[in-house]
This record gives sequence, structure tokens and C-alpha cells, in this order.
Amino acid sequence: MTIKKTVPLYLVIFLGLLTAITPLATDLYLPALPIMPSELQTTTSLIQMTIGIMTFGIAFGQLLGGPLSDKFGRKIPLIIGNLLCVIASIACAYAPSIEILLIARFFQGFTGSMGVVIAKAIARDYASGQELVRLMSLLMLVNGLAPVIAPLIGGQLLLFSTWRFIFVILSIFSALLFIGSLLFTESLPPEKRLQGTLASAFSSYSILLKDKSFMGQTLVQLFAFAAFFAYITGSSFVYQNIFHLSPQEFSYMFGINSCGLILASFITSKISSFVKVKTILHFSLWQLTIGSTLFLLAMIFDWSFIATSLILFFTVCTVSLFGSSGFSMAMAKYGHLAGTTSAILGFSGMFSAGFVAPLVGIGGENTGVPMGIVMVACAALALICYYIFIANND
Repeated sequence: MTIKKTVPLYLVIFLGLLTAITPLATDLYLPALPIMPSELQTTTSLIQMTIGIMTFGIAFGQLLGGPLSDKFGRKIPLIIGNLLCVIASIACAYAPSIEILLIARFFQGFTGSMGVVIAKAIARDYASGQELVRLMSLLMLVNGLAPVIAPLIGGQLLLFSTWRFIFVILSIFSALLFIGSLLFTESLPPEKRLQGTLASAFSSYSILLKDKSFMGQTLVQLFAFAAFFAYITGSSFVYQNIFHLSPQEFSYMFGINSCGLILASFITSKISSFVKVKTILHFSLWQLTIGSTLFLLAMIFDWSFIATSLILFFTVCTVSLFGSSGFSMAMAKYGHLAGTTSAILGFSGMFSAGFVAPLVGIGGENTGVPMGIVMVACAALALICYYIFIANND
């Protein structure tokens, strides 16, 4: 069995776009972050928190969306989530203050998370094992286009408009996903859904939380994604305030780094048939840790723009590796709880990212040292969790 025979190309693209709401909702307006504090009369840390609060919303929204999709199927929660995300994005566009923007961003993440968690559950409906690694890699390949294109579009939009119009674009994207969810053919037939009451669907969390191996994978994803989101949150300030790039130039660099994510996704899809999933995960965590350490040194000792950019390129691409391999390993024996399993894994990464955002900006606008410290600490913790919970398990 191959993915090409199992999953139509249009469905792979649709699932990839569903998971792209996270990078789009963050990366599209990254070039505007340095200019937003003065317009909203607030601090840099609070502006960066607009990223963190959205990830909190995605985290908690997945905890709701996962069990609901296991109980009622994938289609209905997907339709409702995308429709509400359109409304939340419009609220962001017209937010009159930082407080309203933070609230609207939370609900944008909360509603948009339905697509994120359900897309991964749908992938599990179609594949498992190495086939799931390949499918997840292809989804991340589609997903990876978002952080390449988004900052480029965002930077260009700032030439003739404000950051508010960026959220109008996000509302249009959510509307397209809403239309796609209406056309989507249900992948979880009634006979395969969780039986019993709605409360029993949420009780399945206890089964997963008692599994030591699964919780190990969850902790790895939690800390590894936290390191990645430290880059997402702080990169615009590093490139624009330390290396003095314009918003448009930053968008080009961010896009180049994101190309590494696409390349890593392509490589993973090719090697997963003959390289063990655990080996891919192990390698990616070491690469993340070493790259984060080198970036911290670059910030402390004022290394050149080229050296720093190369380090970030090879560090950022690891998200495709540990994301697809870790997800496949964690989902191995829980196909019947795909939505709930995806929810916990998604929650762990996004919840940690919410804490990371304000920590990255704690040193002010002109230093990348806090960003480097957070990346090193989180990457090291992910690697430690791997050795404690996963390394000795077959």
C-alpha cells in the first residue's frame, strides 16, 4: 500500500492547508511586530504575547476538538470550527486595543485548532506506521509553504496597508477552509466512532495519560515545539533590530529558513521507508539541540549575519523531522482514538509555545540572548525526555 493509492492528492493538499492555520496566523504578520507597539500604545512583550495567546487557544481548542471528532466524526466539528475562525479573524482585524486583540487572538487559535487536530486525525484514519510518517511528511511539505509565503506576503502588504488588513486575509483563508470542509467526505464512519455518551469520549484522555511511552512522546513534542516557537516569536526582532533588516528583507530570510522545513519534509518522506522512525526522531532532537546552542553563542559573541542565518536554517528544519516521526510513534497503537491522541500531542506543543512567547521578549527589542537561552533549554529537555521515556522502548 502506498500513500498515493490511499489518499488523493487534493485531500493531502486540503489537510496540509488545515494544519497551515498556525503558521499563517503567526507568520503572516511577523514583519509587523516591531511597528505594532507604538500603534497600539503597548509593550514589545505584550505584542509578542499575541502569538503566545493564540497558541494557548490552539492548545485548549484541540483538547475539545479531538474527542468531539472521535465521537461525532471529522466533518461536523471541522465545519463549525472553520466558520467560527472566520469570525474571530475579523475581530482581530478591528481590535481597538491590545486587550481586545489578545482576546480575539485566543479565540482565533481556539477555533482554528479544529482544523489542526482533525487534519491529523484524518491522516491516521488513512494510514499508520511508516505510511503515516510519509503522509505526515507530505502534510508538512504542504504546510511548510505557509511560513515561506506568509512573511513575504505580510511584508509586501505593509508597503500599502496596515497590520489589520493581514487579519482580513486570514479571515478569507478561513472562509476557504470552511468551504473545503463542506465538500469534505467523512473519513470516520459511524461504526468506527466512540460509542457511549459525550463524557465517555473525554474520559479516553485517562487511557492515554496512563501510558508512559505515550506521555514520553508528548513531553518530547512539548519541549521541541517550544524551542521552535521561540524562533517564531523572536526571529523578527533578531533580524530587524539586531541585523537591521527591513520588514521585507526579514520576510525573505524567514522564507529561506522555511525552505529548510520543506526540504526536511521531502527528505523524511523518502527515507522513512528504510530508516527507523525512532532514528529520525533521535537525530532531529540532537540537531535541534546543537543548532540552538550555536545560535545562543552567536547572540552572545555577536557572530555575523551569515553565520547566524546558516545556524537558524539547519535548526528550524528539524520541526519537520521530530514533528512527523514523533506523531507517528505516538499514534501507533491508538488509531481508534486518533482525534483524542492528536489533541494531546497538539496541546503539548502549543501550550508550551504560549509560555515561550513572553520569555523570548523579556530582554527587550535589541537582544537575541533570551531567545537563545529558551531554545537551548527546551531542546535539551526534549532530548532528555527522549532518553528517559523512548530510547529503550521498541
